[in-house]
Order: sequence, then structure tokens, then C-alpha cells
Amino acid sequence: MKLKKMTIKRIVLVVFTMILNQGVGWSEKPNIIFVLTDDMSWGEIGRTGNEIIQTPHLDRLYDQSLRFRNFHVSSYCAPTRAQLMSGRHEFFAGVTDTRYERDNLRDDIKILPQYFKDAGYRTAMIGKWHLASVEKGLTGKSLAPHKRGFDMALYVRNQVNRFNPYLNRNGINEKFQGYCGDILFNEAIKWIESGDDEQPHFLYLATSIPHGPVAAPEQYLAIYEDSGLTEKQAGYYAMVSNVDTNMGRLMRWLEKRDNKRKTILIFMTDNGHAISGYEGAGHNFRGFLEQDGLYNAGLRGAKNQQWQGGTCVPFFLHWPGIADKGLDNYTLGSGMDILPTFCEIIGVEPDDSNLQGHSLLNDILGKPSSIPQDRVLINHGGRWTYPTEMESYKYNASMITNRFRLVWERESKSNKDAKRSLALYDYRTDFGEQENIVDQHPELVEKLQAMYEPWWKAAKKGMVNDLHQMKKGKLIGPSSSQNKRYKKASKKN
Repeated sequence: MKLKKMTIKRIVLVVFTMILNQGVGWSEKPNIIFVLTDDMSWGEIGRTGNEIIQTPHLDRLYDQSLRFRNFHVSSYCAPTRAQLMSGRHEFFAGVTDTRYERDNLRDDIKILPQYFKDAGYRTAMIGKWHLASVEKGLTGKSLAPHKRGFDMALYVRNQVNRFNPYLNRNGINEKFQGYCGDILFNEAIKWIESGDDEQPHFLYLATSIPHGPVAAPEQYLAIYEDSGLTEKQAGYYAMVSNVDTNMGRLMRWLEKRDNKRKTILIFMTDNGHAISGYEGAGHNFRGFLEQDGLYNAGLRGAKNQQWQGGTCVPFFLHWPGIADKGLDNYTLGSGMDILPTFCEIIGVEPDDSNLQGHSLLNDILGKPSSIPQDRVLINHGGRWTYPTEMESYKYNASMITNRFRLVWERESKSNKDAKRSLALYDYRTDFGEQENIVDQHPELVEKLQAMYEPWWKAAKKGMVNDLHQMKKGKLIGPSSSQNKRYKKASKKN
């Protein structure tokens, strides 16, 4: 009997998965629950030294998980989600912003839930999608999650209303009563219970809290009444505590559940510490915590900034019998690694030749890492006002090795055409990125700069939404008057 174009690599992968299953004592593919919160960092977890915040359940998960301590995502919302779903840097997946149709995950690529469907999984996503400003992509395919591999999607485009929200279930709006955090976790448990335990499931649960606007039930606000925090800061922490309560409820439910399958539970956040504004967390444009700012575990930088505090996020993985001992891992990981890692766990070979992530399964199993030692991650802030301005934001970026971070640091608050200077930090020894050692490593700096130029050139080719707007002369941005001016400029070019 002929094998239908099955590659040697895939055969090896399947055999490896069978051996792994037998070796650890489970004969079925694991269930996977992936929880992603919005605008949290290492500072919003009690176990990392925050003496004010109340997160007893996340602290317990911290104690029972493999903790990736050098795991990086984009420094803001939609691009991180593009990494998770595509296995690519967000620019190569078409996403350069959180709005203006530049958050549309390109429709000509295969994404994470579709691989789970290939492996026989039941799939669902609940909460914040944030990868579709419009209904269809540039090739005419739907951008809705329930038409891209999720059997059930209960979602909104971006922010879930804090109380009594409307959510879209596979194209139909439904009104819910209660607080958004409670509702999303309630619906997650209901969906799991509604299925057949004989079929493995993948659940992607993406809260839109503790991202602002700040609003939380009174019982959580009461926790911080005498904390000395401002009203916004107390509300921000109250939302984190609501997430914590619901994580505890999910964990207890999983522990009591009579199911022969192991369940991998992952807790992750989408970018670093919330910056000033909605939550008043308090970082300045140089990434330093202001005097009245919130605890950030000693990290420099916050959301939409290019230091550790903007991109290095909590990633806890609890896998009963395999990763449940409370260990730290310092491999240089990325949001791009989620898709290939899951594919290896479930025994599916990705068929996208442009994947940029690597599997972390060896790290999870305690084996030598598959991540290249010379790996370099590139983080870029994006978010130019109009696509025609992308070159003005070219160096709003940082480059990360397994020891150093190179940053083009701006000298004013503006990102556009900002005057910048190069800074290099040894974040392994200089955790808060205080000492610029750029003069001590000229060869490394030269090497990284040389790598950046061709990367930027290639990345621009993946920015299909920006390129489409420029080609059509229909630039989308915050001001209609500016919009008209840039449309004219685009037509001239």
C-alpha cells in the first residue's frame, strides 16, 4: 500500500509521538487549554515579588508549572496574536497595528486551529480575537475565527464589554449577564463539558482584561481599598484578581474532572506591563518606572516599548506527569514557537514553509533544546500612523539574542523620524537594562545591525494590508483630513 506523499520527517514525527505517548504512560493525545490575558506582565503575579496584588491561584500554577523566563512576544495586542496563530513574525503575517485594517491576519496562510483539526481535535476560541477589522481578507476568504478552524468561536473583535457584554457565537450575537471574566471562563467550561471525552480538544481562551478601560466587580475592588493605589491602579489589580479567581476555578475543575486524557494548561500574557493611560501603571518613554508607577518585577519597559518589560512575558505550562514541578527554563522562546510546539505535541507536521518559530517540546520534556543557540529575535513596535510612514518607524525595534538586547533608543516621545542612539544590554546580568555596553561589543553590534537591514526589507513584503492600502490609495488612519492628504501623496508615488 502506497503512502500518500508522507515525508520521512512526518513518519519520524508520528513514530516519535507514539513512543512519547507510551513512555509517559498516556495513550491519547492531550487536551490543550491555552489562556491568554491582556496587558499583564511579570509584575502582576504575587510570586514574582509583588506585595500588594492578590493572585493565590496563579501563584499555585507558578509553583506547579514549567516557567519560560525568557519568552518574548510582540509588545502589543494584535501582533502577538498573529504570532500565536501563524508561527510567523507578525509583519510576515500581515499584522502591523491593532486597527485600521492593519490587524487583519492574512487569509492566505494556514493557522493554528486548522492544524488541530488535522489532528482530529475539537476546537474553540473564547474572548478577544483581534485579528480581523473586516469580514474578509485580501484574497476574499473569511477572517472570522469560526471560519478559520475553530468549531466554536464566542468572541469580539477587540475589547469585551466589562459588564453584560454581547458576544458573537459563530456569527450570531448573544447577550450575557455578569462580568466579562466570569462569563468567558464559564463558557469555556461549558464548551468542554458539552463535548465527547473520546475526542481531544483545544481551547483558546483570550481575556480582554486587565487591559483598560478599568472596571471590576465590587468584591475585587474591595481587596485594594486600603492599598494606597490610585483608583485606576486599584481597578487594574482588581481585574487581575478576577482572572486569578477564574484560573483557580478552572484548575480545581480540571483536578476533579474524571478524564483519562492529560490536559496541558498554559497561562500566558500578550505583552508587557500596561503603560500609563488606562491603568496608570507608570512608565516613561525611556522605559523607566515612574515614582508612582506599579511594580514591574524590576524590568525596564512596558507595553509598546522595546525593552524586556515590553516583550518578555509570563508563560507557564502545566502538563501532569511531564511539566508539573515548578521549574524555570531560560531558552530564548517566542510567540512564534507556539504553533510548531503544538503541532509536534499532537503529531502534525506544519506544511507552511515560511514558519519562523521552533518547537519547544524538547524544553518541555527536559531534553536539549531545539532552539538554535545563535537565535536572534526581532521585536518591532510598528503602529505607524499611515502605511506610507513605515520607513519613518524603521528603527522602532530591538534585537534579542540569548544574552543581549540591542535597542534603537529614541531621544524624544515621538516614534516617527525619531532621533535614536544604539544601546546594548546584557539582560542576563543587568536585569533592569541600566548599563549600555554598546562600546564593549562592537563586533556583535555590527553583526546585528547587518542582520536587521535584510530582515526589514523582507518583512515589508509580508505587510500585505499596508501594501494593499498604498496600492489602492485608500490609507486608513486616525484623521479624515490627514487621510485625504496621504491618499493624494500615495497616488503621486
